[in-house]
Amino acid sequence: MTTVEEALGRPAQSVDRRARRVAVHTFRPRRSWPAVITGFLVLAVAVVAAAEVIAALAGNPLRLFPVGAATDYAATTTWSEPSVQIASAVLALIGLALIVVALAPGRSRWTALRTDDPALVVGLTRPALRRAVAAAAQEVSGVDNAHVTVRGNRLRVHVRTGMRDAGDLPTEVTRSVERRLQELAPLRSMRIVTNVRYAEG
Repeated sequence: MTTVEEALGRPAQSVDRRARRVAVHTFRPRRSWPAVITGFLVLAVAVVAAAEVIAALAGNPLRLFPVGAATDYAATTTWSEPSVQIASAVLALIGLALIVVALAPGRSRWTALRTDDPALVVGLTRPALRRAVAAAAQEVSGVDNAHVTVRGNRLRVHVRTGMRDAGDLPTEVTRSVERRLQELAPLRSMRIVTNVRYAEG
């Protein structure tokens, strides 16, 4: 029997790598809120500064800020002053924090799926992934209820059974979840942790 994959052939390795890069880039979480907040702050400072300059050139300064006092202080203060060094250190730390926030990956709400085609990008939301994995766990005989949590690349499956001694139930649940993940084909491998709660008594 010839499968579709055998008939068409597996995609070239370069195409597969390009498809992975496209999927990872598409579902990479963006740090939009820090960028928006920083942009608004910079815009506000720029608007106030422009208004002060234009008003001063027109001969009627707004004096929203004590520019004169700041100018006098800057003219009489050297870089070796503790206040200047402290202010410089604080500004440097703020800039470093903004860089770290911009570069650090955010929490993704999507799980990229393998397609082997750079022109086709498919993703699964975390709630949908939890439902799919929970449904696979509930297909195992003896499982009464299943709850799944997703953290990074780790799947934690909590199942409840009415049996007092389920034997190989944890292994069967793990295998069922593995089969479902093979069907979904997530781009990154996921670690499965199965916990079984047995009936009391």
